[in-house]
Formats: sequence, C-alpha cells, structure tokens
Amino acid sequence: MSSAPGIVVLGSPRSGTTLLRRLLDAHPNIACPPETYALSAAARFLHAETFSSGLEIGVLFGLGYAGFEEDDVLGRLRELVFGFFEDHARAQNKPRWAEKTAFDAFHVPAIRRLCQGHVRFLCIHRHGLDVVTSLEHLVNKTGGYVQELHDYLRRYPEPKEAFARAWVDTATAIADLADADEQALSIRYEDLATDPEATMKTILEFVEEPWDEGLIERALGSADRVGFGDWKTYAKKAIDTKSVGRFKSLPRPTLAHLAEICNPTLQRLGYDAVSVEEESDEDAR
Repeated sequence: MSSAPGIVVLGSPRSGTTLLRRLLDAHPNIACPPETYALSAAARFLHAETFSSGLEIGVLFGLGYAGFEEDDVLGRLRELVFGFFEDHARAQNKPRWAEKTAFDAFHVPAIRRLCQGHVRFLCIHRHGLDVVTSLEHLVNKTGGYVQELHDYLRRYPEPKEAFARAWVDTATAIADLADADEQALSIRYEDLATDPEATMKTILEFVEEPWDEGLIERALGSADRVGFGDWKTYAKKAIDTKSVGRFKSLPRPTLAHLAEICNPTLQRLGYDAVSVEEESDEDAR
C-alpha cells in the first residue's frame, strides 16, 4: 500500500468529481464516501484575517499566543479529520480512504496546508465553459447558490460571469498545487469520459493500486450511497461524452465574453483557446 494512504480529490464543482468518486469507491481497496465537507470545515477553522496594521487574527495565531505551535495545531486537526475517513474505510473493510467534496476547490490553500505530504492529490479539470453551463444547470435545479459562490455573485451580478470567475480561481489554485507537489496527479474530465479505463489505470498506478477488472461496470451499477453530488451520474449505466462541448450552444456575445475570461486558464490546462468569429451582416439578418 502507498506510504500516503489518503487520497484527496480536488476539482472545480461540475468537473466530474462525483464520477471519479464513484470509480474510486468501486475499487476493493479504496473507500470514498459521498461528500463530507470535513476538509472544507477544517479550512474554515484555519481561516485568518490580516488587518492593515499587520495584525493577524485566526486560530493558529490565537493558539500560538497560548503556547501551541502551528505544527501541533495542524497535526491535531489532521488527526481529527483523517480519523473520520479512516473509520469509514474500516467500516467498509477497505485499507484506504479517499475524500471528495467538490466545493473543497474553494479552499485549496488551507487544504494544501493541512494535507500536503500526507495524502495523494487527484486534480481533475474540465473545460471552464462547460463548467459554467453545468453550474447554471445545477443552480436552476436546486433553486439556490452555495455559500462559496455568494462572493462571486456580489462582485459579478451576471451569473455566468460569476461562474466563469469562480472556475478560473479554483482551477488555478488546483493547478498551482499540482505543479508544486509530486504527490499530485492532474487529469481531465474529457479524458475520463472518452477513455475511462485508460484514465483509471493511470490514476490507480499513481496511487499504487492494481487495476481491478469490472471496476467501471461495478461503479455505475450501484447507487446505494448517493449523498450530495452530481445526480446525473447516478442515472447512467455507462460513461459517455454527451456533456463535452455543451458550451458551444451559448449565444455568441455570451460565449465571446466568457472566452475572454477563461482562455488564459484554459490554455494553461492544455485546452485550446475558444475563438468566437465575428458575426457577419448575413448572420445578423
């Protein structure tokens, strides 16, 4: 077994994290529960604010004044959070745990601070404009915005722009982690959808687990533990590419505006920049 038994999945919301969770959980050695929000809660625990005078307020600073070293505080918090994952894995009779909560993507620096050196990170990316269209679908279905999106919507009242800005920030933070940590692997949702077996073999090799025949069929054949996540994956019995490239149906002016926001990050992640041709006089008629 790997020297880092924990696995943390990081991906912008609507980037295929639920699908990856189901595939990991189907492996006989890995237990990956529905979203727990445990790492997001730990990240909030570590939140600090810096005032203009340089004064910093937060748990680490407060406990530091009480005589507790930062490494000690992080170690205790890590033990608490990882303990829940370890207990869950034992209950499933599996030796390893994995954690996936999509909105952890908004707390990457703190999660990195807590977990780096103690887990393997799986960083999954999806085309940013497809993320935007999928987030809009999620909001329309649920009728509300999660807390992490509120700040973006205050700054950018047009929802699609807010979603695009959120994707840029979360995808950048995840890419920064992957670039800096040799215990992190970057994959793309599009590759997982196009060739799930090859992509999962790469992932399992990275986390030092053997390929397991029937894993994909087993993952999609059960919806016993749904939890919160992408409801659409639970209705599928096969992985397909129907959700790839849906952004192309966006109105041309919207697409041009979102492309301007997302293109630098898309190119960093290996996607082609989105080019929007100017509307001709004939098209405008």
